[in-house]
Amino acid sequence: MIYEFRVNDMAREFGVHRNTIRNWIKSGTIKATEGPGRRYLMEWSDYQALCKRFGKTPNSPVTGPQPAGNQKKSIEPVRLKSKKTRPHPDPSWADVCLTCGTCASACPIAGIDDLDPRKVVRMAMLGMTEELIQADWIWKCTMCAKCEEACPMDVKIVQLIRKIRSLRPRDNVPGPVHKGVVNCLERGNNLGIPKEDFLFLLEELGEELAEESCPGFSTPVDVRGARILVTVNSKEPFAEPDDMKWWWKIFYAAGESWTISSENWEGVNWGLFSGDDEALRTIVGRIVDNMKRLNCQGLLLPE
Repeated sequence: MIYEFRVNDMAREFGVHRNTIRNWIKSGTIKATEGPGRRYLMEWSDYQALCKRFGKTPNSPVTGPQPAGNQKKSIEPVRLKSKKTRPHPDPSWADVCLTCGTCASACPIAGIDDLDPRKVVRMAMLGMTEELIQADWIWKCTMCAKCEEACPMDVKIVQLIRKIRSLRPRDNVPGPVHKGVVNCLERGNNLGIPKEDFLFLLEELGEELAEESCPGFSTPVDVRGARILVTVNSKEPFAEPDDMKWWWKIFYAAGESWTISSENWEGVNWGLFSGDDEALRTIVGRIVDNMKRLNCQGLLLPE
């Protein structure tokens, strides 16, 4: 038997803050998994044990109105027509979409080139896989996840969009995105900045910062044992190099130990945005390798 609950409801039940419930779930004190509609699911026996542990009387396992007598209503939910676009093995997230429009109202670019989060979900449910794969408006999404945050039913819209993007042949991925992934795989950053140019810029910026406000400063590159490995958004050295100094000033004032790698220093993983899992893993793996090579304890990503 499964017990279904919302975080806020359980917080009221146990007389604690909702973040306490989230922490219990994260730590395993509450053995629950995410379900549809911003709900969590746990075994009824685990719920009973939890109540006993905290001296609470369990709620009834039956939720919602039941049919009269012994009759049971059998309702067949709408299921995804195609498995290709499922962002998760369990398709139940699609059943709970209310088409309420909350996601569209939260989306900063809803309406541009026909982009509408509700339409993405409905088309996936109706099996319009090829139409979604070929749609250019799917690529307008910035994956900011405001739609998911606003959704009252917790539909995984961003995961769905990324899944759709992964199904498009790589040669047909929008040019700048595809080129950025290729550059990062071949040269270690999305814009293909040569290593010697990047290192020269870091040295030059460090000298400028030392003259301006941080006496004795020099840009730390490949410093083994530094506490923090700092990655860089390649648009900054390419177009806005002075923006990097703001982080460096903070580190200087705080006396922080940090460094930048001379290789594979890109901090924005376009494999994630393009739905390219293989590239995503390769780029993440290189950052992990840099962490190990330089023996760093923490990681700073620019996004």
